[in-house]
Amino acid sequence: MNKSEIIESLTFTVSLSFEMHKVAQQYCQRQFTLEKVQQVYHNILAVQAVSFYLECIGWQTDWTDSDSHDPVMQAFTDVADLEVKNYGKLECRPVLSDTEFCHIPPDVWEDRIGYLVVHLNEPLTKATILGFTPTVVEKQGIIPLCELRSLADFPEYLSRFKPVNLSQWFQGIFEPAWLLVEELLSKEQIELAFGNARGQQPALLSKHFDIMRARKIDLGMKLISHSVALIVSPRPVDKEEVDILVQVHPIKEKTYLPEGVKMIVQDEKGTAILDTKSRKQDNYIQLKFTAELGEYFSITVALENTSITESFFFPKISK
Repeated sequence: MNKSEIIESLTFTVSLSFEMHKVAQQYCQRQFTLEKVQQVYHNILAVQAVSFYLECIGWQTDWTDSDSHDPVMQAFTDVADLEVKNYGKLECRPVLSDTEFCHIPPDVWEDRIGYLVVHLNEPLTKATILGFTPTVVEKQGIIPLCELRSLADFPEYLSRFKPVNLSQWFQGIFEPAWLLVEELLSKEQIELAFGNARGQQPALLSKHFDIMRARKIDLGMKLISHSVALIVSPRPVDKEEVDILVQVHPIKEKTYLPEGVKMIVQDEKGTAILDTKSRKQDNYIQLKFTAELGEYFSITVALENTSITESFFFPKISK
């Protein structure tokens, strides 16, 4: 099957080889109950099937950097994650025959860029990737299989997590989704956030952070969708570090952010290092931090059960 045929398929089936079963058996040797043996065995098969699928369509994976590769994590959690290089962790959840739902355990509700559901046939000779869901939002992690998004949409979905190369911003090269601040914020908002408003120290001065870009983010809820602007402004400090200032604003027609909007800065391992949350009648929220050149980091904007994550890196300049 060639790449175009894989992308157009609604599902993707992997033959579970002897080598795949051998790896799964190795991870089961340290488990002490039949239930745990079966859980780990199925998880490892699902991870290997997804790894094969991703490599077929051109993405690199690193299972050694995944929790599911750690026997201790397997013993004490229900985890089936797979690290996609420079993108983040996918969760590969196995399901068996005669089920209409996929259970996603609380262990893996966070730190995931998506969830792929993998059907294992009864003799465990084939694994079929049925589809995916971006997040776990309701019903205590119970996902109806009929509500999965088509696997045909997955390559485009995953490509959204490609990290933004901030060094290109200093060369005047910007991704199409990252707009001028003036395109998303009103003049009054810009003056409030970036000028000497209210007699206080300005939150952002152009002479200090003269490169700024904004991206529109839709935080969908059950009945109401809130649109906000994520603003990112990098400034090199020296050859090894860069200051980053990030803000979240309401879009032009709104004055205040919805109460409870969270902004979280995470390192390349997905560990939260900074966070903030909007209060009632906040015009914007912001965080400032310093990153070393060569580091990856991500910014998550969330409201209730909806979250959007943007990844960034600032590569070292080769001499």
